[in-house]
Amino acid sequence: MNRKEKNNIVQATGISLDYRNFRVLENVSFQLKQRSFISFVGPSGCGKTTLLNIVAGINKNYTGEISINAERISFVFQKDSLLEWRSVLSNVLLPLEISGIRISKNHIKNAEELIDRVGLKGYENFFPYQLSGGMKKRVEIAAALINSPDLLILDEPFSQLDILTRERLNIMIKTLFRKNNMSVIMVTHSVEEACFLSDTVYVMSSRPGRIILRKKIQDSENRQQYLLSEGQQSANIEIRKHAQNLWRPERISGDEIEKEKTDFSGLLKKHLSLISFPAVLFLLILFLTWMKSVLQIEDYIFPQPLSIIKRFGEMIFQPFIYRHLLTTVIESMGGFLIAFIFSFIGAIGIAKSRIIKSIFMPFLLTANTIPSIALAPFLVLWFGFGFTPKILSAAIVVFLPMLINNISAINLAGEKLSDIIKFYRPGFFSRFFKFELPQSLPVIFSGIEISITLSVIGAVVGEFVSGAEGLGSLVTIAKSNFDIELMFAALIWLSLLSLTYYGLAKLTYKIIIGGRK
Repeated sequence: MNRKEKNNIVQATGISLDYRNFRVLENVSFQLKQRSFISFVGPSGCGKTTLLNIVAGINKNYTGEISINAERISFVFQKDSLLEWRSVLSNVLLPLEISGIRISKNHIKNAEELIDRVGLKGYENFFPYQLSGGMKKRVEIAAALINSPDLLILDEPFSQLDILTRERLNIMIKTLFRKNNMSVIMVTHSVEEACFLSDTVYVMSSRPGRIILRKKIQDSENRQQYLLSEGQQSANIEIRKHAQNLWRPERISGDEIEKEKTDFSGLLKKHLSLISFPAVLFLLILFLTWMKSVLQIEDYIFPQPLSIIKRFGEMIFQPFIYRHLLTTVIESMGGFLIAFIFSFIGAIGIAKSRIIKSIFMPFLLTANTIPSIALAPFLVLWFGFGFTPKILSAAIVVFLPMLINNISAINLAGEKLSDIIKFYRPGFFSRFFKFELPQSLPVIFSGIEISITLSVIGAVVGEFVSGAEGLGSLVTIAKSNFDIELMFAALIWLSLLSLTYYGLAKLTYKIIIGGRK
């Protein structure tokens, strides 16, 4: 992309692009003058969004020439591009942060004024999930204007909105365009929208996309109602006649978020997990009691369920169980933390570097074929009978599943935000900490919720092989003494420990995500 031309904000000549042996754009030429508004209309799949991505520098796999004489470019994407973990105010300030500007009180004041101008005063601390579709688009427009752009790019910004919201935002865009003296290039499926907003409308053919009509719009003065002037109506009719066979009428979906139903069935679904667990547990006890009676299972194989529960209850008041419990907690949590730290660092390296991935992934996948229980004797041989072999045993069980999950989380986050990242071009640390890490947190914590319970298994495996303390050791001691009730009671403690870890992981996620839904 060169920047030699001075007469126009954008000058494109002979732009063509192929994608997977399909020609998407063919010999497209257009210009955007200073303080002008142009629109592209055409059938779906004709390359309109691709053309905007070329202008924005997101897509560089084209032939032809394009010159951009704009220092500050802003982009409002077709899909929602607000970052869900940031408030309205924080989203509006994001372009300034990415450009390396230290946010001052004046910047915050300017952002608040923009939020007011788009009609969202009082919503500064709201999060995207609390906003309707139209409100989200207004936030995106405010964010696009925060750096006073020379060029504003709009990619079907209102295509998912209801018709009334869409018309209100059209009027707002036209007003902001006039007041800010900027240049705008827009893609839309609505001919009326293009005629209402634009100075010039370019009509594109079906794929491969070509310019088949350039229509100058007359009498496009600022209006406070969504009514086409006589000149705009004339242009609308001409464009439709020229391109009547190019595309079908678009379908517009509503933009209001669905409010959660508060009827009885909704409440039941919301609290189903709280109700179902004790109910299923009660039914399981009844079933096991019935099975023991019907099959006449001996107590040395499986004691009465109520006897196991009674033994578990007695252990609550006995100090020795907490000594064993604390040992298992130290081993499992120590192993989990070690695995999390190394898997997180490793995931960043593997996800970001093809060289690191090609070197280490074959070894990691090979190591995964070795059962963790087979390594426990070696750990005892190398590190003795203390905490170390059991902590390492827990870490080994957790490490690889968590590593694979974290790699997937980071890669998926990068793919989902690829267009935004390509447009803003943040540095490595800014890209990771402002975009990819927050976006990947839901997937990362899904892995944590599972992996943290696996750490208990790893610790118990180590305790089975060596050690005189810990819940796993307690099972071994009970077995050697033929205390079957104690064995099953220890299993209940292990289950409760795993459930506690799972709950702590859930709670930590809720605390970290803050305002995210």
